[in-house]
Amino acid sequence: MQIIPASLAIKAMRDSGYRDSAHALAELIDNSIQAGAKNVEVICLDKSDTVNQRTRNRVDRIAVYDDGSGMSAATLRIALQFGNGTRLNPEDQTGIGKFGMGLPNSSISQCQIVEVWTWQNGNPMYSYLDVNKIQSGELTEVPEPIPGVPPQDIIEKLKSKIGKSGTLVLWSMLDRIRWKGSKTLLLNSEYLIGRMYRYFIHNNSASIRLSAFSKGVSGSWTLDYDQYAKPNDPMFLMNNTSCPELPDPYRGESMFEEYGDPVVLGVTLPDDPKIHDVVISFSIVKPQIRKKLNELYSNAGSSPAGKFAKNNIGVSLIRAGRELELSQAHVIGYDPVERWWGVEVSFPPALDAIFGVTNNKQSATAFQILNEDDDAAELGLSTQAYREELKESRDPRWAMYEISRQIHRNLSAIRAQLKRMSDGARTRQIEQPLIDPAEEAATRATRLRINEGYEGASDREEELSKQEKTDHLTLRLTELGSTPDEAREIAVTHIESGLKYVFQQQPYQGPSFFSVSSRGGSIIVTVNQEHPVSTYLIGLLEESENALSDKALLALKLMLCAWARLEDETQNQQLKQRYTDFRDNWGRLTKDFFNVAYDE
Repeated sequence: MQIIPASLAIKAMRDSGYRDSAHALAELIDNSIQAGAKNVEVICLDKSDTVNQRTRNRVDRIAVYDDGSGMSAATLRIALQFGNGTRLNPEDQTGIGKFGMGLPNSSISQCQIVEVWTWQNGNPMYSYLDVNKIQSGELTEVPEPIPGVPPQDIIEKLKSKIGKSGTLVLWSMLDRIRWKGSKTLLLNSEYLIGRMYRYFIHNNSASIRLSAFSKGVSGSWTLDYDQYAKPNDPMFLMNNTSCPELPDPYRGESMFEEYGDPVVLGVTLPDDPKIHDVVISFSIVKPQIRKKLNELYSNAGSSPAGKFAKNNIGVSLIRAGRELELSQAHVIGYDPVERWWGVEVSFPPALDAIFGVTNNKQSATAFQILNEDDDAAELGLSTQAYREELKESRDPRWAMYEISRQIHRNLSAIRAQLKRMSDGARTRQIEQPLIDPAEEAATRATRLRINEGYEGASDREEELSKQEKTDHLTLRLTELGSTPDEAREIAVTHIESGLKYVFQQQPYQGPSFFSVSSRGGSIIVTVNQEHPVSTYLIGLLEESENALSDKALLALKLMLCAWARLEDETQNQQLKQRYTDFRDNWGRLTKDFFNVAYDE
């Protein structure tokens, strides 16, 4: 008795989890590039059928051709065998391929019959798999390859010249194709394929042609779609990509620029002394380009390039030069500003286990946000002691902690720069620093309280000269994270305008979602950009463009200013400390509640 009946096994393999037809096709393209192909062509052939007296085209066959090294008869048979392959040994795993499942698994996930012709020195060999024959027990082994000529109607549709070596894979009896029409299938595939293989395309090491043909009533073929995949770069550092053209004078430029130098982490495995590099790169939109898009459109995000960037948000995971996925880990949901940065994590196949690479190469399941502070606390260790223990024992988790930490640290700085960039754009448009309505309203309310006899600690410094107050406030704002020029500009404007409050946003360590301090007679309310309140409440209200959101944001800021004045007027230092503790505890609880709500 069979442990796993063939009919059940083949059904399970057909449900192997490819997201869509484009991802299944990517497995065949992987094989082509691994074989050194310079030209890869995906050809879809439609046939006409009639439903309710309406004639429509439906994809009938899909072929993938490459001019790579081809396969011998023995290798062809191995390639069609589930779980086998020529790169199962770790020392052979230096390229895209690895698991020995790509060709058969991806094929039967979309069709019932997969046929392969491959040749070396111009002598094609042929073999196939047939799902129905496998289920019935008629086909129990991969058929012995035999000489065979590829279908002429496929060969004549190729643009690239047939070489002395190459491979042609043909899918037929397509019963699981997501998109029924060839043109729709290729339009949806081009975006993904361009992103997955952007480095190969950009470096001219491989071209990928996508074409669709339909047969008319007369029996002649019509070319309905014919495109070479362009690079789709979520880092927006490449030129000549599928991203819409930027306006003059930036036409032809990349939309983003590199942010700092790449971070290189040397990772070792428990049983392998060799050091494997993980490279983390960052990019950020060029401020002059974002400004130009803001000038031409209602906001930069509504421009063609901005809309395109919205579909490329995430951390790009690159394995052996090929993108696995655009991970949403580290992305702040609902924040449209997230489209203006890029992060790429590149790693070799040797680190597949650390990243949790799936056998269909669609995702890295172990790549996620990790917090070593929390995990160390659970074990009763300091963060530093926990980190050293992991590193000394070569625990693979050390690498993921460090990757997560580096991404978090750099993204915090990038988001702060994007915020300043946005504020700076508004500042230049009115030719003076923007004064927040909440600051003005809170100042008027506080002046009334002062007239009624209420005194705050900050009021004592109002007797200083304007220059002294400006210098003191500039120094404090610089300490809180503003650049010296920004701090000076804000201080001058607020002191000259007689404003009592300075409302700002900066990333800082700590549990609270806002902090309170004073200097130069001013009360400074700083919203913590690292806290989810900044993202899911204040950030959303700021990005929204309607009067109701403006009123809600004003109300929220006035509440924070009122709290700040409460602390400022408190003379009892013990009670003042209790207020600080209260802010911290409130911030912790709010963060926990927000994370639960927005992770669901």
